[in-house]
Amino acid sequence: MNTTPPFGTEFKICVAGPGAIGTTLAALLGAGGERVTIIARGDSLSSIASAGVSLEQRKGQVRANVATSDGSDLGVHDVLLLCSKAQDLETLAVSSKKAIGPDTMIVPVVNGIPWWYFQGVEGRFSGRSVTSVDPAGALASILPPEQTIGVIASFTAERVGPGKAIALNPIRMVLGEIDDVERSRTELLVEIFNRCGIEARLSTRIRDPLWTKVIANLMSNPLSVIAEAPLKHVCGREDLSMISRQLIDEAMLVAASFGARLEVDPEGLLRFGAGMGDAKTSMLQDFHSGRELELGAICEAVLELATMQGIDMPLTRHIAALARYRSDTTRSRAA
Repeated sequence: MNTTPPFGTEFKICVAGPGAIGTTLAALLGAGGERVTIIARGDSLSSIASAGVSLEQRKGQVRANVATSDGSDLGVHDVLLLCSKAQDLETLAVSSKKAIGPDTMIVPVVNGIPWWYFQGVEGRFSGRSVTSVDPAGALASILPPEQTIGVIASFTAERVGPGKAIALNPIRMVLGEIDDVERSRTELLVEIFNRCGIEARLSTRIRDPLWTKVIANLMSNPLSVIAEAPLKHVCGREDLSMISRQLIDEAMLVAASFGARLEVDPEGLLRFGAGMGDAKTSMLQDFHSGRELELGAICEAVLELATMQGIDMPLTRHIAALARYRSDTTRSRAA
């Protein structure tokens, strides 16, 4: 595969999934002058086609007109941003296949342990699937690992309507090759993101910041559903933060067993979370909206990796089970 794609004035970016994250990125990239196409359906497709996308930030509103598609008439793009919940990634990848050419950079912007975790690495787990997020290996076949770029999105956003989002904190992302080999294509993508108002940086050990984000999600998301609590309570109240800290400790042990060098200390994670105030975790937002929770990628995949190393995570297992039970019973009543 050519590692220096012929990008230039015809640089084309496809954003699949116009939720909070996808809308945020599409608005910034479009307003920054990039050629953006959004894959959407139904009301989202018609609304974005007529009114474009907009993002409300503290410094004002960003708006952009973008091309739209339902995926059936797509041509090959230079970049494919897959913005979805982890459990919806396979469906989104299938609908976006026509955007993928031999040099397309595939950037799955999802939470939790990704399907590609053991791709591009050496050791006894090399090439292994993470069955909690890709049980049949479909993602590995649809999304070529050599074209996949690791990414960690460290910001919160809320979708407030078709093609409309609010993000009141800085838009920060970390990108890196999943085999930890430096390539000009990733450097170029980081440059483009920064030019468009996305605070992006390059990592040559992408699994390190990944584990930091995974642990931040694990210690806050499922507990926020059980307690129906905002981040300031999950991370700041003594009774809840005590549980969060124990979840951090369990996850850190697993991260260390895979050689991760964590970039944030446990107390720093708790302070950061408490500083988010009344903000709801993405999982609590999904719970209130009656959507399926991302427990597979955020909890069960970590438990799967822990089992591979012979590590027990009793509190994580119990918290995940309680969050799933609460979600399942609430959704069944609403059905």
